[in-house]
Amino acid sequence: MAEQALDLRVVWSVLRRHLRLLAVAALLGAVAGVALATWRPPVHTSTSMVLLPLASDSGVGRAERDAETEVRVATSDLVLGEAGLRLSPELPLAKMAQHVTVSASTPDVLRFTARHTDAELAQAMAQEAAAAELRYVGSAAARLRNAAQAGREARLEALRKSLRTVDRDIRTTTDRRDDEPYGSAAEKAMSAALAQLTAQQASLVLQIDQVAEAASADVGRDTASLIQKASPPRSPGLLVRRLVAGALGLVAGVVLLGMVLVGFARRDRRLRYRDEIADALGSAVLASVVSRPARTVAGWRTLLGRYEPGTVDAWALRQTLRHVLPADFPLGQTHDKDDVARAPVEIAVVSLSDDPGALALGPQLASYAAGAGVSTRLVPHRGHDSAAGLWAACARVHPEHEVRSRLWINRPTRDEAPADLTLLMVVIDRAAPGQVVLPPGTHGVVAVSAGTATAVELARVAVSVDEADVVVAGLVVLDPDRLDRTTGRRLQPDRVREPHLPARLTGLSLAEGGRPVRSGLRGGVAP
Repeated sequence: MAEQALDLRVVWSVLRRHLRLLAVAALLGAVAGVALATWRPPVHTSTSMVLLPLASDSGVGRAERDAETEVRVATSDLVLGEAGLRLSPELPLAKMAQHVTVSASTPDVLRFTARHTDAELAQAMAQEAAAAELRYVGSAAARLRNAAQAGREARLEALRKSLRTVDRDIRTTTDRRDDEPYGSAAEKAMSAALAQLTAQQASLVLQIDQVAEAASADVGRDTASLIQKASPPRSPGLLVRRLVAGALGLVAGVVLLGMVLVGFARRDRRLRYRDEIADALGSAVLASVVSRPARTVAGWRTLLGRYEPGTVDAWALRQTLRHVLPADFPLGQTHDKDDVARAPVEIAVVSLSDDPGALALGPQLASYAAGAGVSTRLVPHRGHDSAAGLWAACARVHPEHEVRSRLWINRPTRDEAPADLTLLMVVIDRAAPGQVVLPPGTHGVVAVSAGTATAVELARVAVSVDEADVVVAGLVVLDPDRLDRTTGRRLQPDRVREPHLPARLTGLSLAEGGRPVRSGLRGGVAP
């Protein structure tokens, strides 16, 4: 299955072709959103905030705190799960996670936001989540403090034991020094040892004081605090909820339908641009016309007798006739019997089945030619079930009756009153083209509406017309796409050979005498 590569131009083209459908989807989405906001209970929101203990460089505190880690801990079973167990009725962790979100504006502040259709339950969830965080931080800090306290007590006991040993050594050394004669070598040695023991004693006392100060400084430092209790539950007003839900429904409807349309467009092999249609048929586009298809037999009769094209369509139809008719054919002038006799021209307007826009080209072209003063004969040559209405309208017209001035339907050819122009309407079945029989010397004009035929179907039309020994003079595109900026007047080989136009107003130009010079914003004419 062939799929077309998408770009922004194709997406925009698909969306523009279905603006009405997108508008309906947007309206339905907005209505659905407003209805949902009206019938669904409002969601109440409650918020609480917890200040975590300050980080420290001690063994108890932490030098750095990561906000993402704190949020993960707060949303775990240790905090959020424990908070759900304290609610009435109890809620598991999965339910709590659906209604409570945790965020950290700073690494030291956690915000618990609870949302629920029950206002009291929303406030209770926010309050219990904050309380669970306080308990978790407190228990963790208590465990750390206990471990630190045990370490400090062991340290103090070791220091005090060493201090007792030093005190005992000081007393012993002092007694021994006093027993020695003053000024003797033994007395001096004992004095030096006593000085060292005294210094060691002072160091131990200082260490004991430092450990005691550290223990007193850690008291209460690792305690979290509740800086905002669970706020009163709030919910947006009905008008705000309707506006927000309506806007979201509108956007959702447009986006979903747009995705569906673009998905179908990827599998759509029908040709919409004139260059693509011309390349598939191998013939250039003569003109682009707005079609006037009819749905009933009476509508086709009205089109045949009263069709008046606009200025743009009239010029397009005139270009088509000028391309097919002889150069000296006096288009736009009335012809009398005394005029110079000219060979009648026969044009086969070939279209595909189930293409009402292309089917209308034959009546439109015949009606315009008759209005331009050309004796025209419109002949339903080969039909199809999809053209039954037009064929029935033609059958109800008497061959000798003029539908409008100089326009006959299926009038027999007469030598005394020949028609200057004969239009043969040929409708080819796109599924089974079959063989087409046309008079010799007939000029072929293929009519196709934009976005109705694939390259394969157009190739079948070209083969059928070629087998009838008819040269396709060109094609007429009915109802071209509004985003189509191509013309179809040059086929792909001609477009490939075309030089690309410069994107800037600088480059080579020709001076007098045909000598190339360089011009630009800075440079002048080369000498």
